[in-house]
Amino acid sequence: MNRKDAHLKYALSDAITKNGFDDYLLEYISIPSFGLEDVDIRTKIGIVDLEYPFFINAITGGSKKGDKINKDLEYVSKKTNIFLFPGSYSPFLNKDKISYPKNQGINLGIDKPFEAFVQGINKTDAKIVQVHVNMIQEMLMPEGDRNFEKWEENLKEIIKHISIPIILKETGFGMGRETFIKAKNLGIKILDISGKGGTNFASIENRRRKSVKEYYEEIGYSTTESLEIAKEFKDDFEIIASGGIRNPLDIVKALALGADAVGISRAFLEILELEGRDALVDRINTWKKDIKNMFLLTGSRNIEELRGKIRIK
Repeated sequence: MNRKDAHLKYALSDAITKNGFDDYLLEYISIPSFGLEDVDIRTKIGIVDLEYPFFINAITGGSKKGDKINKDLEYVSKKTNIFLFPGSYSPFLNKDKISYPKNQGINLGIDKPFEAFVQGINKTDAKIVQVHVNMIQEMLMPEGDRNFEKWEENLKEIIKHISIPIILKETGFGMGRETFIKAKNLGIKILDISGKGGTNFASIENRRRKSVKEYYEEIGYSTTESLEIAKEFKDDFEIIASGGIRNPLDIVKALALGADAVGISRAFLEILELEGRDALVDRINTWKKDIKNMFLLTGSRNIEELRGKIRIK
């Protein structure tokens, strides 16, 4: 089976693990002093204005099935006005014909040189770029990269040569304090913490391996653990929360914990695969309304007023 298709199969069949959000309660206000028409849920990532505080995060690409998913997600994105980050652009490098959404985001691994990013951005007219890091997955993949010593130098060159906003993105293992410090020192301004709780690429790669190493699946930080660590660096980064986001309540809790925007992958992929793209359009439109309602339920006119209106149970 194609590696990309195997990732899709195992991602959908793996059980959702603990993302940490169930340990928190939003502050609920019984008598608000304003109405829904006063609630503004817009936000921003770099120079990209978002009408809604969540987006479709990188999922897949590069196989026949993966390319169809990206086309369906592009359709959903346009129908709902929700921003889209397609999966890795890597399979399309040095190809004349590509099936990769245009005028959205672009995703490439930190193992790629800056020239690859320039090529991808020029071919897709991307507004913003995700540089993903996936060291645990690479270690477990039989065909994985082992040349990690080049990653930091690559990132320095990417920062130097790429003019559009750059997001440093984890891939399901979260970010700890040392990663925040290194990212700050390197000059990164936007982080997608992508915590444990959603797609676990250690689990996926273990299912592709002959010798299973389940203990790697325990390494990392949940999405909420990374959000708590991020509070120390609130003046240094824009924070994207992703990793196991299941519903509008998780989105609002993530924003209350300090996220500037929220990325969703598996929850949307599951709806797309089981119910179809129009069902996903309907669900996203429902989520928009529910998020606005929840802002009102916390007495928050906007994301800034929502900040901190959350506590551990």
